[in-house]
Amino acid sequence: MRVIKSIETTDAILTYSNILEDEHPFWGDDTSYNALDRVIYEHKIYERIVAGTTPTPPNLDQSNWLDLGATNKYRMFDNIMSSVSSRVGGIQFTLTPNQVVNGIALLNVNASTVRVVMNDPVEGVVYDQTRELRSSSEVTDYFSYFFAPLVSLTDLNTAVFLDLPSKPTATITVYISSGAALVEVGEVVYGIQSIIGRTNYGTSIGIKSYSRKDIDEFGKVTVVKRKNSKYCEYDVDIDNTNLVFVQRLFQDIDSVPCVFIGNPDMEELIVYGFYSDFKSTISFPTVSKCTLRVEGLI
Repeated sequence: MRVIKSIETTDAILTYSNILEDEHPFWGDDTSYNALDRVIYEHKIYERIVAGTTPTPPNLDQSNWLDLGATNKYRMFDNIMSSVSSRVGGIQFTLTPNQVVNGIALLNVNASTVRVVMNDPVEGVVYDQTRELRSSSEVTDYFSYFFAPLVSLTDLNTAVFLDLPSKPTATITVYISSGAALVEVGEVVYGIQSIIGRTNYGTSIGIKSYSRKDIDEFGKVTVVKRKNSKYCEYDVDIDNTNLVFVQRLFQDIDSVPCVFIGNPDMEELIVYGFYSDFKSTISFPTVSKCTLRVEGLI
């Protein structure tokens, strides 16, 4: 099992993107706005509540401006899985973290392929891998092999790259492609991955629904459809020599969104969110049995 602690994406890190921030004009302190006018300020979209002119920036003026969330360019870095960055013809962006990054995960992806290229200023291209986002999970016999349609990553929508070399001065360029079609990505998480232990059989997965279901006195059901999120209860073996490191790691990532990877080949065991409970039992002289519950973000 591995954990990638997310790095906050800033203007200094996101050095290139082919998604433009042109949905709305940028906010101006001397501009007169009408109600419902929208502006961009510090990579977020704000909507004017009442007409007028105010010199206070929108993020500090909640009485006049309503925060509508990140711009299309920055939605893939806003810690909201369901808030997607999208572009027709593919998405390309370059990260310059200026620190070691050896793992990157792309979540809630709607595309055909994801390619990650790492370029070191001295050694040149040191990493270049492509994931074809196709699934053969429905191929169970020869008939389905020849005639069943391919299932895109709309159902298996996660791409992880866990073998990036440790090059602190390298740039990371990501290409998300689907020909001339629309491409979407919900979240991009990158950073240093930490090895926790070995994920065991007995690990459980689930879905938490936020939909509302009300039943009146006559038995009539009213459903308000809302979003849902993944959760996972991992059963992990941790070497006792690594137990102190793991305990300190979980203290450090408390309330920090991370990618928890039970098995990189099983998308259902990859959850982006917060851990809610970590418990370790020193069961044997060399191995501890641990349980970890992770609540996924929407």
